[in-house]
Amino acid sequence: MKRICKLAASVALICGCTVTATHAQTTGTTELNVVINPLLSITVNDAEVPLAFTTLADYQTDGASAEMTGHLTITSILPYTVSLAANTATLSGTGTNTDEINASAVTVTAPASTNNSALPGNDLKTISALSMTAQDLITGSYALAAPADVTYSIPQSKVVAEILGKTPDTYTAVLTYSITNP
Repeated sequence: MKRICKLAASVALICGCTVTATHAQTTGTTELNVVINPLLSITVNDAEVPLAFTTLADYQTDGASAEMTGHLTITSILPYTVSLAANTATLSGTGTNTDEINASAVTVTAPASTNNSALPGNDLKTISALSMTAQDLITGSYALAAPADVTYSIPQSKVVAEILGKTPDTYTAVLTYSITNP
């Protein structure tokens, strides 16, 4: 009988331990951290802009323009502003040519093209007189490697003062695009 009681007590002890083991932790927690890093860049995709006066109409009635499709690639996860400035006040000729064209003769436009219309929250502007002071060209709410089109021109209204009488040559200035998060 003593032996049966000891056996029963041992079985009860084992069962009690087994029951306790079945009450192990069944949930757990973790902390999820979503890290948003800044992303802001601009790429100018064309090394040169060919703004050429080639026909009589360019000189007489139309002026000259160069439509640059996909000229810029814009990336920003925040609202952004793309601005443009000339590095000098004038475009200089080559070699011994001392003639210059005022940068202010050049108009730069972000046209309402297919690419530009696809920029979320876009506000497209025209810079009517290029200068050494940065001027806003495009603003938007965000852009993820988005192409942007730009048109450069010298309108006919500036041809007499800035183009006629100048030595036939290639006149050059470096332009700088900047992107910022306001």
